[in-house]
Amino acid sequence: MFGAVLVGKIFMCIHLCILVGSRVVPVRLGEDELKKIDELVKYGVFRSRSEAIRELVRLGVKLAYVSEVLEAVERLFELEKVEGRIPVELGGATRQLLEERER
Repeated sequence: MFGAVLVGKIFMCIHLCILVGSRVVPVRLGEDELKKIDELVKYGVFRSRSEAIRELVRLGVKLAYVSEVLEAVERLFELEKVEGRIPVELGGATRQLLEERER
């Protein structure tokens, strides 16, 4: 079940992405990584190795950004412990996260 959902999300992401200003970048991959990419192509998740690598790199970049945001929020929590409060005014989802954490 989880695999089908993941494949569906991957397809949705692929169809929503538009290639604008893309560039060719030579890259070296290990045998294990290349086998996994070939399997994704074989199963129809991606149409080609190039498409698979492009989309997986995009996903990795997004995940790295999310990781940085989470680290920053953790640092805010640490400051709150030391200072007794967070030294910035927060709104939206971050405020909601803090309120839920207090429950």
